[in-house]
Formats: sequence, C-alpha cells, structure tokens
Amino acid sequence: MEQGSRVITSFDHVRETLGESAGPGLVTAVTKLTLDQVDEVADMILSLPRNVTLPERPVTEIWPLVPLRASLFFDHLTNQSPVSGYAPSGVDLSAATNPRFSGTGTFSSGVIRTLLYSHGLVIEDPLCHAAEMYLNQDRELRKITRVGLSTAVASLSEISDLIDSDIVNLFYTGGDELPAAGDLGEKMLNTMDAEGAPYSADDVWDAFETEFVSGLSKPLQACWKEIRGGNSAPDLAYIQQAVDQGNLELAKTFVDVVSILNSRSIVENAIASTACTVSAIRMLGGSCDVLCASPLMARLLFLGTPDPLQQMRVQEITRTTVPNIGILSMSDLVAIRQTSEALATWRNDLADALDYADRLRKSGGDARSIQVGVEEKLAVARSRLRCEARKSQQWSQGNMVSFVTGPLIGAGSGVVDGSTATIISGAAAGLLTAFVQAASQSHRPQSFLDRHYLAFARPESTA
Repeated sequence: MEQGSRVITSFDHVRETLGESAGPGLVTAVTKLTLDQVDEVADMILSLPRNVTLPERPVTEIWPLVPLRASLFFDHLTNQSPVSGYAPSGVDLSAATNPRFSGTGTFSSGVIRTLLYSHGLVIEDPLCHAAEMYLNQDRELRKITRVGLSTAVASLSEISDLIDSDIVNLFYTGGDELPAAGDLGEKMLNTMDAEGAPYSADDVWDAFETEFVSGLSKPLQACWKEIRGGNSAPDLAYIQQAVDQGNLELAKTFVDVVSILNSRSIVENAIASTACTVSAIRMLGGSCDVLCASPLMARLLFLGTPDPLQQMRVQEITRTTVPNIGILSMSDLVAIRQTSEALATWRNDLADALDYADRLRKSGGDARSIQVGVEEKLAVARSRLRCEARKSQQWSQGNMVSFVTGPLIGAGSGVVDGSTATIISGAAAGLLTAFVQAASQSHRPQSFLDRHYLAFARPESTA
C-alpha cells in the first residue's frame, strides 16, 4: 500500500490504530495494551501486504539495503566484536527489538551514521520482525516477548522523521526471498568447491580470519594463535589480561565466537547473508544498493570472478577518504545531518559523479578513466568535509575512513539486447549473473545489476 510515493508501513498503522504520534506516548500506549490487544496489533501488522515494490531510486543516488540476516552476521563481525578495524557503517537491526539497547541510540545512530554519506536507507522492518517473533511464541511466553514490540516502536520513533520524510524505507519479506537466496547461495558454494576454482572456501575462511584477528587485543591475538595451532585448552591468562586491559566485552565476544567456531559454518553463513541481501534487493524492485558491512561481504559479491578482491577493486568508481563518523554521539549525528553544508555538498556532488560514471561506463569508458573523473568531481566536496571536520568539535578530525562505492556488474550490465547471455559475457560470469540465470524468468536485464555496492573501509592513505 502506498501514500503518494511512500509505502505505508507497519509503523504508520500502529500510530493510526493507537491514536498516538511517534514518541514516548506511543510506546506507553503499546505497553498498556492487554495481551489480547497485543495479539490483535501483531496480527494486524503481519496482515499488511509484503514484498511491495519500493519507490524507484535513480542510479545516481546511494540507497543501501540492510536485511536482518546480513545485519546479524556481518555486524557481529564489525560493530560489536573483535573486528574493530573496519569502519562502523552497519545498521544493527537486532538492537531495534532488543530491550537491552532500548534508549541507547544503538540502532538509530547506525541509521543516521549511514545516512550522512548516502541519500537514503532501506532496512528490514523491526516492528514486523518483532510481531512475528511474538506470535510464534507459546501463549504463556508472550507476556515476556511482547517487550520486543514496544522496543521496536521506541526504536522506530527515534527515526520517525526520517521514515515520514521518505529518507528511510522499511520492508519486510517474511523470508519469501529465501528460496532464491538458497539457490544463489548453493551456486556460490558450488563455485568455490569446484575443482580448480580460483577462489575457494579456504579463501573465504582466510578472509574471515584476517578480519576477525585484526581487531583483537594483543593477549587475544596470542590466545587465537594457540587455538589455531591446535591447542584446545589455551592459557586462560590471555583472557584475564584482556579483561585487565579494559576489554571485558571484547573478551566475552572472543570466547563466544571461539566456542562455536567452525570454518565451514562461517563460510556458509557469510554466503547466505550475502545471497539474502541480493535476493531481497531484486524482490523489492531493484532500486537499492548493497551495504557491505565487511570486506568479506564485498568480496563475496564478485565470487564468480577469478580474483574477487581484484575484481572488487576494478569495479570501484570511488575510494575517497572522508572524516570518520564512528564515535559521534546520537545528538552529534542528528545535528550534523541537519546542519552540515559540507555533507549536503558531498551528497549532491556524489550524485553528479555517479551520473558521470554511469554514462561513461555504458559508453565503454575504462575503469581508470572513470575513477579519475569521479575523484575530480568529488574533490571540492571532499575538501569541504575535511575543512568542516577541522573546525568542528563533533567530527573525528584526525581519523579518516574510506568511502567506497562501485557498480555491482559494471559495463557488462549496459547490454543492448538485454539477453542473459550478453550479461554473462560482459560480467565475466560473476555471482550476480549466476543469480540472473537462477532467479529471473525474463530475458530483460535486471535493474539491480546497475546499482552499487557501498562500503566504509580503512583508508589506504590519509593524504
């Protein structure tokens, strides 16, 4: 269901049903409902149309999509775990329904942080997820699990202005994308397991391990070295040292990860999470981009190519150092989003640069020429961002990150006749073209192939 160009959401219906606007009053109203009334609200939420086509977004804008599964897996690696070296760009969707994080801004700050450098954001609806989790519980447990619904309402209230302004879109597939995602994931695994494959499951595991270990404290790195060396009972003094150094949460996460560590399971979960993201984008109309919360996720997007890491780099149209926004408070994020002229300039210039890149790419321009042209078009915006960071107490002035974006397919997606064969030949038979073969019943090129992958990474240089 749509109102104008905006899709009507579960949050709209809850506000209308309870007669409260977003905020504490709405949360209180949900909290005061009887259990039977909560059942009715949850049923109403899940009876809404799913899998609606999201508003079409121009290819000149960045609109990352974040499904719950990808958030659960990759954010566990990057934002709440030992892999602290990767920029905190992910949106922690699980925090939106977790009472432990209610009122902390964990969820909403992730949303706004991503929006500082992109035009909009598409996230899986926490309220729908909470309603489904609630109704799937036995009646006697619903008195406990109902708190997830009120937490989701509180979380969405924090970003209600962004939802109502069509800057954040909500979606909920209810898992309908899983068959296509499973097909794609199986093709990805088969690609790695095939004899003579240039990129194997071991390579994915190595990538995961590199990310995992890079952010550990020194004692935990030493402990990891013992474990990988075959010691199933490493010296627990390493854990105590980490705790004594003030890394209690890091040590807890390390213990949790190590206790369930299985290389094949890690690989399969990483692939499934990536496949779910791609499948959901296609199902919802193809007007969203992939937010890579991890270098591993970005690499998996190009799994069908001989060297996914190199292919990912060739596809880049920009790798621009920008001020780090990872340590900003919620109030700082809101203030910057509302008042920063430098960021407004950045988003405008980024749209112009993406338009330039798209036109040059489709006309046969080489990757290096496109990158140089985009760098030139973003030069002024980048300079203004750095100048504002130097003057502002809110920005992390000396800590830069790389904003990275590139096309999912590149020139191969700019086909003339739209045949699947043409797409494959133009894209080196990569992962996404395998998905087109597996999931598309038409011979038209899929719109999501012209979209982007987006990442925040360690800068190669802060010069």
